[in-house]
Amino acid sequence: MKPYFLKILLLLLLTSLGLQAQDDNAKVLKVVLQRYYKTEKPVYKGRSQLLYLYCNQANNNEEIFEAIKAGNLPKDFLKEMRQTMMSDTAERDWSAALTAVYETDQTKLKQKINECLTLEKYHEVSRRLNLNNQRLMIVSKPLFYSKGNIALVKVVFYRNIEHNNGAIILLEKTGDDWTIKEYLNQWST
Repeated sequence: MKPYFLKILLLLLLTSLGLQAQDDNAKVLKVVLQRYYKTEKPVYKGRSQLLYLYCNQANNNEEIFEAIKAGNLPKDFLKEMRQTMMSDTAERDWSAALTAVYETDQTKLKQKINECLTLEKYHEVSRRLNLNNQRLMIVSKPLFYSKGNIALVKVVFYRNIEHNNGAIILLEKTGDDWTIKEYLNQWST
């Protein structure tokens, strides 16, 4: 009877940890969306949408480590993030997190975002409208530090006319909410 009880307890614990990670993903995404969609106007019939959200969570790359080295972060943070990045290469999208954001949002994000797009769909929309002022916001998989209340997420803005920019955002968890603490490794082309 005891092994059965232990298996159920372990299953419940793992399930709650998975839900917590999903909840943190949604909270981090909400902070990023609120920051970058703050000045965007809601998209109604006849109004062009200028900022689109990429559906997939982009994999992280070596640029994250440059930002960690340059920042004032814990020593073992770099090692943990490298292990996390190398082991987490599965494709994921923002659908569940975006739905959770919409459920709790009071700032009309749903009217500003409408829906997330794939890269192909973004190119199709751009060709159809023939405008140079549209951007695709690509948000990477958040990296959470297991020994603290900090996280990193990379945000890149892609444009068809090669004027791209981005940054790595350092977030800090205070209470139950994430806040932007610092922008690391900002770049623009």
